[in-house]
Amino acid sequence: MNMKIALLNPPSPFLLEQKAFAPLGLLYLSSALKSQGFKVEVIDLADKENEIEKAVEDIDAQLVGLSATTPQYPWANRIKQALKKRDPQTKVIIGGAHPSSVPEVCTGDGYDSVVIGEGEDSVLRIARELQKTGKISSNVVKSEYIKDIDTIEYPDREAVDIASYGYKLTGGSAFTVITSRGCPYKCAFCSKDVWSNKVRYHSVEYIIGEIKQIIDKWGIKYFLFLDDSFALNKKRAERLFAAFRPLNIRWRCYVRSDHVTKEFLEKMRDAGCIEVGVGVESASQKILDNVDKGIRIEQHTQVITWCKQLGITANVFLMIGLPGETYDTVMQTKKWFEEVRPEKFGFNIFYPYVGTPIYKHRERYDLQFAGLSDEHSWVKGRKEEYQAFVSTKELTSRDILKLHRELFEYFIELTGWRKDWEGKNKNG
Repeated sequence: MNMKIALLNPPSPFLLEQKAFAPLGLLYLSSALKSQGFKVEVIDLADKENEIEKAVEDIDAQLVGLSATTPQYPWANRIKQALKKRDPQTKVIIGGAHPSSVPEVCTGDGYDSVVIGEGEDSVLRIARELQKTGKISSNVVKSEYIKDIDTIEYPDREAVDIASYGYKLTGGSAFTVITSRGCPYKCAFCSKDVWSNKVRYHSVEYIIGEIKQIIDKWGIKYFLFLDDSFALNKKRAERLFAAFRPLNIRWRCYVRSDHVTKEFLEKMRDAGCIEVGVGVESASQKILDNVDKGIRIEQHTQVITWCKQLGITANVFLMIGLPGETYDTVMQTKKWFEEVRPEKFGFNIFYPYVGTPIYKHRERYDLQFAGLSDEHSWVKGRKEEYQAFVSTKELTSRDILKLHRELFEYFIELTGWRKDWEGKNKNG
């Protein structure tokens, strides 16, 4: 008889809406484990930060797996402590973005094993060993990346109340889907410790099968594609567009400004694209070059202009406090925003995550950071709770926080897009 496994997603109380995205990583693991006969329960503690101990009481499993980003990690530790207090024999493992960057910290904090990188094969290895021997022999487990990701089962969306999740798009609530893994770029503020620089793609047939499954089971016709850049492989993307059209779906994706032309955006729109997320970061070319973004600010401007002409909403992502930030570079971003007027935006204070080039090689950058706190390491959350842990030669952390507050209100004024900051709404 195969043993029972519980997979837990820690709460994210720093977010405006904790259930905008389903915990796809754990749902992929659930499918992989169930395909091998294991009994799996997925427990999402979103919005249940005050119910940690109560939630743990009802867990009946020999192996518990947690997944955590950096700001979720303190909550993961609290869950692990509650599990071990209830039954010291319970094996607790952890994976995800934060553990993949600092596995030694996690083993030091008392986890029985840490999964680095892609989790499906590693979790299966751990589960099989534990069932066979009653032990987990490796403190850290890392598997080779799965070459053909079409061999991966679809996420086990039936393991949770999937209808309770959704990202708000114009006209409906969107399910999240991932059609590729990996990113070839080397932005200094981004970690690649889970997925590598090599990009692996699901086939068009695999993706359409997943979308049709979602439509048939849940009646959902709105989707958010989470790929780092949906337009990286244009031939594949155009085959997807052709397959999307008969489905009459509406969707959002992320694109790099150097990947798209007006003609390509038009094809996206005709296939149902209603919104794109664009990582602008800064309107200072100096800052973009400092962080190895590999894009010219003029390319961002052109893409947003095209989106307006084509009726696609451009949602731009900006940061303040990147290496080399000065008052002048901040004002360049302000002026650019005034002139370009994107319809939607996200504006955050940079936080140097472990695993990123900036964190690993801080001596190379005009950036100082102190007082870093996993608990407060989120970069997107409630407006009045932002903190700054970074400074540059010209701007103190207090300067950065003040400028962020001022520009945040100014960008809201320019766009008229408040996004219900005073209450809870979907993350954008």
